[in-house]
Amino acid sequence: MSIRRAALAITCAILSGCTSPRTGVPAPLPTVQLDGNAPASTRTAVSPAPAGGITASGYVVAATETHISSPTSERISEISVRIGDKVTPGQVLLVLDDALARAQVSQAQAGVAQAQAALDGLTLTPAGPAMRQADAVVEAASVAFSRTLSGGRSSDVVAAQSAVYAAVTSFQKLKSGPNPDDLALVRANFLSSLAALKKAQAAYDTAFSANQAGIGATPASLALEQATNSYNAAKAIYDRAAQPADAAQVAVAQQILDAARAGLDRAEKPASELDVAQAKAQLDLALAQRDALQPSPAQLASAKAQLTQAQALLQSATLALSQLTVHAPTGGTISKLTVSTGERVSPGALLLVITDLERLLVETKDLSERDIARVGIGQSVSVMIKALGQEVPGTVVLIAPQAETLGGDVVYRTTIALNSPQTGLRPGMSVDVRF
Repeated sequence: MSIRRAALAITCAILSGCTSPRTGVPAPLPTVQLDGNAPASTRTAVSPAPAGGITASGYVVAATETHISSPTSERISEISVRIGDKVTPGQVLLVLDDALARAQVSQAQAGVAQAQAALDGLTLTPAGPAMRQADAVVEAASVAFSRTLSGGRSSDVVAAQSAVYAAVTSFQKLKSGPNPDDLALVRANFLSSLAALKKAQAAYDTAFSANQAGIGATPASLALEQATNSYNAAKAIYDRAAQPADAAQVAVAQQILDAARAGLDRAEKPASELDVAQAKAQLDLALAQRDALQPSPAQLASAKAQLTQAQALLQSATLALSQLTVHAPTGGTISKLTVSTGERVSPGALLLVITDLERLLVETKDLSERDIARVGIGQSVSVMIKALGQEVPGTVVLIAPQAETLGGDVVYRTTIALNSPQTGLRPGMSVDVRF
């Protein structure tokens, strides 16, 4: 019975708390703030704003974050950094397998040398033996034609005899092969250019080992190109000198001899109309044969275009090779490394991320559309860094022009710069911002 009375007393005491102790009238409810923008039937109670003003939550972000992607599809051969390493602009980060790219550069270099040799063959041949022989044929035919027109004189006979002697000597020399002294001279020039090429190649290899990315702009690269061109020219001259005269050269020498003998015959007797016509025909033929040795404008243009194309291919191959060594475009800290040595990556695949931890910002994520009108660029704010337990001043530096939706609410992102750097601050830390 005593327990029942006690329970009843407690129940009465609880109920009495809902009424005025003196009058028994129910006590009024606490005052709440209503959302004035909503219709009266849908208004909801909200807590009063803090004494400091508008608040929003957010997190710490890096001011700059550089994403580095793969330039091509290749295997990772070397990684020079780890997560957390600080890097400087230009520092090597990783290297992709460059065996194929090196082979392509070598092939392109050979293509340039071949195209250059072809162009040199057109532009330098007129100064060679074939052109000198053609000039001699024209000169002999021209003299013979002039003498045919002028008739036989004693001086012409002597000159014709000398021409025959010179033509016979030249013909016999051509058939007997190159002069040992001349051959020794061009051979010595060839061996000298070969030694210079080997020396330039060794210097290039040394410079390449020291600076693979910038090898194309080094003096060693230019010296190797010049040595290669000199070697190709010297080898071509030596090959021509070392070879016995071909049928075409013998035929030219025979033409000179025949023209000289014909000139002697004409000098020793008066020329007939037939002799004049034949002399004129010989001169025209000699001129036509010399003109045939001259490269045409179309041939020169084609050779130059092929050289330009080969040089462009070499430049492209060299650039592709240099891109396989990935350098840091900016300084910062390696915050993400998505690949490992030996892994094959595809073009555009993310390799790593460089974050500037020296410049950190705060970004809010839930500033309501109802409060955005009272926030402006340059406004001073207070930032509470939860992980550090510190409240520091900051300044609004950016307000997103486009709203976002967060849990059904319309919000705007704002970016805030801290007025002073904070020790221990890291990207991703949560904050509360009071505007």
